[in-house]
Amino acid sequence: MTRPLIAMLTGLTICACLVVPFALAINRFDWGVGLLLVAPLLVWLLMQIGKRLERWARYESDSLPPDPDFPDED
Repeated sequence: MTRPLIAMLTGLTICACLVVPFALAINRFDWGVGLLLVAPLLVWLLMQIGKRLERWARYESDSLPPDPDFPDED
């Protein structure tokens, strides 16, 4: 039960540490508007971190699951 809690708190901390300075830079600097072009990359990065933390919390492997349409032939 503690592993999902640790993963959630870690994810929220990482999110806050990345999003708050990013938003402040957009707001305070003239060149900050250019950072809006980087925003989709930041969102994608946060989603990837969240997926990895979720897999870690559920004791799942980092490898992709097997494709049911193409089973391995042994």
